[in-house]
Amino acid sequence: MSSPLQPEAADAVPNILVPVQPGRDVRWCAQFLAGLHRDGRIRVHLLSVQPPYDGVVRMFFNRESVAAFQAADARRELQPLRDALDALGVPYNTHMAVGRAADEIAGFAREYRCPRIVFGPWRGGVLPGMVFGSLPRQ
Repeated sequence: MSSPLQPEAADAVPNILVPVQPGRDVRWCAQFLAGLHRDGRIRVHLLSVQPPYDGVVRMFFNRESVAAFQAADARRELQPLRDALDALGVPYNTHMAVGRAADEIAGFAREYRCPRIVFGPWRGGVLPGMVFGSLPRQ
């Protein structure tokens, strides 16, 4: 028996990865996933990638405190999309990773065999993506 967080090779249900970032359009993403869910069974994985805290931060906080900060930030970041998916009846799993976002997302997609990665559009148009960088381009 595998744990719920491990990919199941024999499972025919497609895995959909949704990296969650502040500034992305949660409503669009939830509606898109609800449409996929209506069309057939899917397994949605919400992923929050937290930055690693090194150097100065580690001088003032121990490893456990930093991990608690990262976990709290991940929960806060995931909550709006969780609420939207709950309201639409779309099941999902939540995950947190620590590291460079593009690397963590790619690694997660490989490990969990996610043929599709869904990035919602930026709220407010193209400008935020240009200012803050484009994770999909990475």
